[in-house]
Amino acid sequence: MRGQGYDGASNMSGIRKGVQARINELVPGAIYTHCKAHCLNLVVTHACKLPEIRNMLDIVQQIAFAFQYSAKRTNVFKEELSGNDTAKASMERRTKLQTLCETRWASRANALFTFKSSLQVIDETLDKLATEMEDPKARSYLASVERFDFIVPLVTCEHVLQILAPLSEMLQAKECDLVEAARETNAVLTVLQNERDDDMVWDALYETSVDLAASIGVDPSIPRRAGRQAHRNNVPADTTSQYWKLSLFYPFVDHVMQELRDRLLGANARYIAQYLVPTQLRGLSDEKIRQLYDSISDDLDMSLDDFNLEIRRWRARWSLEPQQNLPGNLKDTLQVTNKDLYPGTYKALLILITMPVSTASAERSFSVMRRLKTYLRATMTTERLSGLALLHAHKDMNIDRDAVIQRFAEGKSRRLLLLFQV
Repeated sequence: MRGQGYDGASNMSGIRKGVQARINELVPGAIYTHCKAHCLNLVVTHACKLPEIRNMLDIVQQIAFAFQYSAKRTNVFKEELSGNDTAKASMERRTKLQTLCETRWASRANALFTFKSSLQVIDETLDKLATEMEDPKARSYLASVERFDFIVPLVTCEHVLQILAPLSEMLQAKECDLVEAARETNAVLTVLQNERDDDMVWDALYETSVDLAASIGVDPSIPRRAGRQAHRNNVPADTTSQYWKLSLFYPFVDHVMQELRDRLLGANARYIAQYLVPTQLRGLSDEKIRQLYDSISDDLDMSLDDFNLEIRRWRARWSLEPQQNLPGNLKDTLQVTNKDLYPGTYKALLILITMPVSTASAERSFSVMRRLKTYLRATMTTERLSGLALLHAHKDMNIDRDAVIQRFAEGKSRRLLLLFQV
């Protein structure tokens, strides 16, 4: 065993009594990796602790719940939506609000997009519920929505989460290695940094916020400033746009980027083996070679000098190939690596590919179990439950139905004669 991965629960990842610590006592080489999909979730969670973002998300969740669990409110919302062609087109065929997922924070981008696209409809619905139907909660929701310090965080947060959504989906894929995860994370960081440095991006976001506020009759504004108030954003600014840029956009994007660097790019020394992939060889320095050797020396039957010599041969080997023929991931690199000619390189890549990127695939079995083990199947045996779970998880497998029927028919003598028996 060379790798183990779990989420951040203390009973699994605890450094003293957690499962990973107990396994590490038995197998010191089994390095623990915090699930990268969960790390991205924590990135968004911590970044959204900014007061403006946190308050906005609470309001969105309350309103989404209020509409979801009330048929009267849902019907009024659908009536107002049917008469607004612009909102209907921008919602992309969605007909109701989505609640914010409590566990998968990156997936909240879709819920915020739906809320932003239908904000005018939501405002009209709440106004109708408050005035005509005397809904006691609608008036308080309406007062929360018709605020500029709600609209600007809504537009900003939705924009940033849309950038993180593809990374979240990639980290939950069945086939994903650490090289691809690190590469995509760096791409997201580059996009965020470029948008932070580009004033036109914020100008477009602010203009969207102003137009959205104008659609529900809200004027651009900033909170009241107080010089001695310690818990208020007393950012010196000449304009409303500059205030929200300095107090909201910059801190939120900076927090997301810092969390991405700390949680997704921070790694063990053996992860340096990713630079052995032919397309990444230019980033492999002498210092990194030494760190890689120290981290996997127990698995190598060679000295540091021999390992350095092999790496030089490995570089020369791929320098003779055209760029378009170079493998770009761990799986393809392992398939073309001769373990007799390059034993150290092969072992380094083999150890790296065993390191888990995320535990999303393994945790899908919990969701499968919840759907299969219902109260109607309370007496199901373990063998049948395991079989159904495998069938559910591997839907794409080709099964010979005739062979299955034949085996079922011949399993034991049955009262019924199977007419389709082969």
